[in-house]
Amino acid sequence: MDVLAAGSAAELVLGTVLGVLLAVAAGAAFLRARRPGPPRAPEPTTPPRVDDLADFLEHPPGTRPGEPTAQGWVSLAAPPPPPEPAPAPAPSVDSRPLVVLCLLALALVGVAAAVAVGSRDPEPPVEAARPSASEPASDPAPPPEGTTGRLTAGGLVLEQRAVGITVAYPELTLTTDGSGSRLELRLPTWNCLAARAPEDPEAAGCAPSLVEHAELESPELVVERDGDGLLLRGPAATEVRPAGSAPEPTGRVYDLELNLLSADGTAVGEVRMGAGTAPVSGELGED
Repeated sequence: MDVLAAGSAAELVLGTVLGVLLAVAAGAAFLRARRPGPPRAPEPTTPPRVDDLADFLEHPPGTRPGEPTAQGWVSLAAPPPPPEPAPAPAPSVDSRPLVVLCLLALALVGVAAAVAVGSRDPEPPVEAARPSASEPASDPAPPPEGTTGRLTAGGLVLEQRAVGITVAYPELTLTTDGSGSRLELRLPTWNCLAARAPEDPEAAGCAPSLVEHAELESPELVVERDGDGLLLRGPAATEVRPAGSAPEPTGRVYDLELNLLSADGTAVGEVRMGAGTAPVSGELGED
């Protein structure tokens, strides 16, 4: 609020100074227009030519009635014209006060501009809205209670090799209740000399390989319901279970995503693991 008030005050000062400057400029222009120009020089007048000889013969000296007798020579030249009055000097206008006012107005404009620039803080960068500590983060919709299902999927490519591919045919068991969700994953794998996963790996001549297992539980396993749809996703860290020995991690973790649509106890959908996808079908119900 203080920054806004300072900016408004600076803009008000700047507007006032500009108004004063405009008024001073208008007054200077008006006075310059009213100031008279320099006086024009009088045009020389030419006296009329007089025929002195005719006048002398008609009226010789001493014959004009009432004319006093001149002593000495009589001037025959015409009398000089009377001098014209000198024009009144134009009133001078002192422009120094106008110059001082203009300089003062320019100084005020500079001060107001400096105040306006200095009072404006740079706008803070726009940050993404973060939830406050008092507002809990929104959790996904709780999983449906008492849901169980057994699903099987078609073949999907787990690994592309230099010669052939490694394919898997996932088997999934889903269990949800009020406390959480659990998904058991069984991955029988095959090595095939093909570009795509065959429907029947044994008939296609694929060689059987290891069987990998993974178990996903809440909260790593996220379960969301949208009407009749069910979405499950989470990381599947696999392991092998040799007969008669402890499980051994494979070091492979697949991003699993299972999208199901259930109706009348039957579920269909798609499973995605890594870059491979395969159709899914099976039974899905509620306890």
